[in-house]
Amino acid sequence: MSDLKTTPIAAKLRASILQQAIEGKLVPQDSNDEPASKLVERIRKERAGLIKQKKAKAPKGGESVIWKDGNGSWWERRGKSEAVCIDDEIPFDIPENWTWCRLNAIGQIIGGGTPKTGNKAYWASAEAGIPWITPADMKFVSGMTVSRGERYISELGLKESSAQLLPEGSVVMSSRAPIGYLALAGCALATNQGFKSVVPTEKSMNRWIMLSVNARMHDIKQRASGTTFAEISGAEFGRTLIPLPPMLEQSRIVSKCDELRPLTDQLEILERERAML
Repeated sequence: MSDLKTTPIAAKLRASILQQAIEGKLVPQDSNDEPASKLVERIRKERAGLIKQKKAKAPKGGESVIWKDGNGSWWERRGKSEAVCIDDEIPFDIPENWTWCRLNAIGQIIGGGTPKTGNKAYWASAEAGIPWITPADMKFVSGMTVSRGERYISELGLKESSAQLLPEGSVVMSSRAPIGYLALAGCALATNQGFKSVVPTEKSMNRWIMLSVNARMHDIKQRASGTTFAEISGAEFGRTLIPLPPMLEQSRIVSKCDELRPLTDQLEILERERAML
């Protein structure tokens, strides 16, 4: 019984599956897949258009461009700055048709806010309002999505605060107290300031982004700062390096993770039952 308490096998298995997924070891590669570098190029062009239309903001310091040279070293150029070698930031090797990218190069990092709680005009009923999510509301996560909270914000409350409307499918992450609650927005919603969320430029990448952010959570937490409680800033969160496979391989990996999840869930239940004996 004590061994089960000190060795959570289900948790270790989940972590192992997650790590294999982001290292490209969970499913076979297909040489016919379009390289991830081409995907990033398309996203970059689409983001440039959105920035020009003022529908998105360029990251501070300029857009990040990452590539691997002929010697196997990884380089990054931000905006018009000089290219720098980032080998010391690369945590592990990835397949040849994958690439590395900053989180803010493939999605918009969005924060949240709280309208004045005493102004009734800023709040609404569940039927008339927009779900407004706090870290405590992540208890309402169903499967992988969150669609409701304890309170609902009005259109006026959204307009008069720093809260922003996140489209369905956005990756929602608590950025303090604690860092790391993750879910997909099950509908259009807003959050309080305890979140940093990702609106993917390519909507179908949201599951991969969520998986990658989860896998890199230790790195994210290490870069948090604060005196009262640790918090990851939007800029620092956006700098998170994630591995990026070809789009088709992303789908295969996500499907395999979905296939394995019930097995790890069942193992966790069995561990808990045995621990109670």
